[in-house]
Amino acid sequence: MKKTEQKQSFVMYGSFLESVEWLPGDDFKEYVLNLRDYALKGIDRDSENPYIQGLLGVAKPLVRRAAERWKDAKKNGNKGKEHG
Repeated sequence: MKKTEQKQSFVMYGSFLESVEWLPGDDFKEYVLNLRDYALKGIDRDSENPYIQGLLGVAKPLVRRAAERWKDAKKNGNKGKEHG
Protein backbone atom coordinates (compact mmCIF):
# COMPACT_ATOMS: atom_id res chain seq x y z
CA MET A 1 0.00 0.00 0.00
CA LYS A 2 1.48 3.33 -1.02
CA LYS A 3 1.75 6.16 1.43
CA THR A 4 -0.55 8.97 0.37
CA GLU A 5 -2.56 11.26 2.60
CA GLN A 6 -2.03 10.33 6.24
CA LYS A 7 -5.13 8.62 7.59
CA GLN A 8 -6.13 9.10 11.20
CA SER A 9 -8.29 5.99 11.65
CA PHE A 10 -8.98 2.54 10.29
CA VAL A 11 -11.50 -0.23 10.86
CA MET A 12 -10.33 -2.87 13.32
CA TYR A 13 -12.61 -5.80 12.57
CA GLY A 14 -13.45 -8.03 15.50
CA SER A 15 -12.06 -11.00 13.59
CA PHE A 16 -8.63 -9.33 13.53
CA LEU A 17 -8.54 -9.34 17.32
CA GLU A 18 -10.27 -12.70 17.78
CA SER A 19 -7.64 -14.33 15.61
CA VAL A 20 -4.77 -13.12 17.81
CA GLU A 21 -6.21 -13.00 21.33
CA TRP A 22 -4.29 -16.19 22.18
CA LEU A 23 -0.92 -14.56 21.45
CA PRO A 24 1.32 -13.64 24.41
CA GLY A 25 1.34 -9.91 25.29
CA ASP A 26 4.41 -8.83 23.32
CA ASP A 27 3.32 -10.75 20.21
CA PHE A 28 -0.20 -9.34 20.47
CA LYS A 29 1.26 -5.84 20.73
CA GLU A 30 3.51 -6.43 17.71
CA TYR A 31 0.53 -7.60 15.64
CA VAL A 32 -1.63 -4.61 16.56
CA LEU A 33 1.16 -2.08 16.02
CA ASN A 34 2.16 -3.62 12.67
CA LEU A 35 -1.46 -3.59 11.54
CA ARG A 36 -1.83 0.03 12.68
CA ASP A 37 1.33 1.11 10.87
CA TYR A 38 0.19 -0.67 7.72
CA ALA A 39 -3.30 0.85 7.79
CA LEU A 40 -2.40 4.39 8.79
CA LYS A 41 1.14 4.94 7.55
CA GLY A 42 1.48 2.48 4.68
CA ILE A 43 4.44 0.81 6.42
CA ASP A 44 4.54 -2.90 5.63
CA ARG A 45 6.72 -4.58 8.26
CA ASP A 46 7.61 -8.24 8.30
CA SER A 47 7.56 -10.15 11.55
CA GLU A 48 10.04 -12.83 12.53
CA ASN A 49 7.12 -14.63 14.22
CA PRO A 50 5.49 -16.83 11.55
CA TYR A 51 2.12 -16.69 13.32
CA ILE A 52 2.07 -12.90 13.30
CA GLN A 53 3.28 -12.81 9.69
CA GLY A 54 0.52 -15.20 8.62
CA LEU A 55 -2.21 -13.39 10.52
CA LEU A 56 -1.14 -10.05 9.10
CA GLY A 57 -1.23 -11.62 5.65
CA VAL A 58 -4.91 -12.37 6.19
CA ALA A 59 -5.76 -8.92 7.58
CA LYS A 60 -3.82 -6.73 5.14
CA PRO A 61 -6.02 -7.33 2.06
CA LEU A 62 -9.11 -6.29 4.07
CA VAL A 63 -7.34 -3.18 5.35
CA ARG A 64 -6.13 -2.39 1.82
CA ARG A 65 -9.65 -2.70 0.35
CA ALA A 66 -11.09 -0.47 3.08
CA ALA A 67 -8.36 2.12 2.37
CA GLU A 68 -9.16 2.00 -1.35
CA ARG A 69 -12.88 2.55 -0.63
CA TRP A 70 -11.97 5.48 1.63
CA LYS A 71 -9.72 6.96 -1.05
CA ASP A 72 -12.38 6.54 -3.76
CA ALA A 73 -15.08 8.06 -1.56
CA LYS A 74 -12.84 11.00 -0.70
CA LYS A 75 -11.95 11.52 -4.36
CA ASN A 76 -15.61 11.42 -5.38
CA GLY A 77 -16.74 13.69 -2.55
CA ASN A 78 -18.84 10.98 -0.91
CA LYS A 79 -16.90 10.60 2.30
CA GLY A 80 -19.37 10.76 5.14
CA LYS A 81 -22.39 10.90 2.84
CA GLU A 82 -24.93 8.20 2.20
CA HIS A 83 -24.60 6.33 -1.06
CA GLY A 84 -27.47 5.19 -3.19
